Amino acid sequence: DEYEASELDVKIRKSIEELPEARRKIFIMSRYEGLKYKEIAEKLKISIKTVENQMGKALQFLRKELADYLPLLLLFFHHFFNGE
Repeated sequence: DEYEASELDVKIRKSIEELPEARRKIFIMSRYEGLKYKEIAEKLKISIKTVENQMGKALQFLRKELADYLPLLLLFFHHFFNGE
C-alpha cells in the first residue's frame, strides 16, 4: 500500500535523523553511499573498529525504532524481491 510505504519511509528517515551526528554520517556512508567500513575509516580518519562499533549501535537503535514496522518491511521486501 502506497500510504504505508510512505509512512514507513518517513519513519526510517526520522529515525536516521535521530542518530548522533557521527553515527548518522557513518550509517549514511555505509548504507546509502555503499562505502566499505575500511573506506569510511580512511575518509573519517578513524579506526575500522570504531566504524564497526558505530554501525552496530546505529542498527540496534534503528531495529528498536522500527520494530512496529517489521511486518510491513517484510512484506515490502517480499514484493520487491519477488517482482510482485
